[in-house]
Amino acid sequence: MTAFRSYALLLALFLAGCSEQPSSADSTSVEPESQAASSSTVDPQASSRGSEAAAVLNIVVFGASGKIGGLITQESIDRGHKVIGVSRNPEMLAFEAENFSAMSADLNDVESVKKALGDADTVIVSVTGIGEDYQPESSTTAIAARTMVEAFTGDDNAPYVIQIGGASTMFEDTETMLANFPFPAPEGSRPRGLLFGQVLALETYEASTIPWTVLTPPPVIRGYAPNAIMDLSSVGYRTATEFFVMGEDGKPSPVMAMDLAKAAVDEAENKAFVGKRFTVGI
Repeated sequence: MTAFRSYALLLALFLAGCSEQPSSADSTSVEPESQAASSSTVDPQASSRGSEAAAVLNIVVFGASGKIGGLITQESIDRGHKVIGVSRNPEMLAFEAENFSAMSADLNDVESVKKALGDADTVIVSVTGIGEDYQPESSTTAIAARTMVEAFTGDDNAPYVIQIGGASTMFEDTETMLANFPFPAPEGSRPRGLLFGQVLALETYEASTIPWTVLTPPPVIRGYAPNAIMDLSSVGYRTATEFFVMGEDGKPSPVMAMDLAKAAVDEAENKAFVGKRFTVGI
C-alpha cells in the first residue's frame, strides 16, 4: 500500500469510520458507568423482529451508490419500505426490486432536493466529499445539512432526516477532536475541511427546528473498505449519545458495516433519537 493510500485509509477511519476485519461473536463488553447509562443493545434477531412489525415507510437515500449508502438502501428494500435511491448517476444504481426507484438530485439545489423527496417519511443522507478550496463550508456533509434544513424549516410535514456523520464529532470540543486526529490538520488542508465539515453539519442540525438525527459511526467500521464491503456479518450493536460505545479494553468499540446500516433503518422506523446525535458500537 502506498503512503498516500495509507494516509487516505487512516483519514477515513477517523472521519467516517472504516476498517475491514469481521467480528466472530456478539459483544458482552462492559462500558464505564458514565457510558452504560446512555447505551442500549440491539441484536440482529430483535432488529429483524422489529422491522416485521414496522409500518411501510417512504425512504429516500442520498448516496445510495456509496458503500454504506448502498447497504442502507438494500436494508430498506429488504424490509419492504418504498425506497428511492438518489445519486449523481442514478443509472448506476442496480437495486432490483419493485419497491425501489432511482433518481438524480443536486444537494446544492434546494428545489431539486424537495422534488427528489416528494412525500418521503424519512431521508437518509450518506455522503462525503470536499470542494476544491478544502473549506469546511464546501464539504458535502455541511452542504447536505444546510440544504435539508433550508428545504424543510417551517414545514409541518418535513421528513425525518438521518445523516451519517463522522467519528470526529463525538469528541467534546474541537481542541480535543484535533488532539485525537491521527494526522496534522492545518488551516486550508483537506483533512481539516472534512473534519470541520462534519462539525458544521452537526451544528446546522442542532440549530434547526426540523426533525433530525446524526448517526455517528465509531472510528472503526468492520467489514468496510473504500472500494468494497468485505463482510456482511451482523452481530448486533449498542447505542450511546454522549461518547463512543466503549469496549472492555477502554477503547471505542467498532461496529460491523451491516449493523451501521441496520441502525440507520432501525432509527427510521423507531425514531428513538430525534433531535440528538447518537453513535453505535458492538
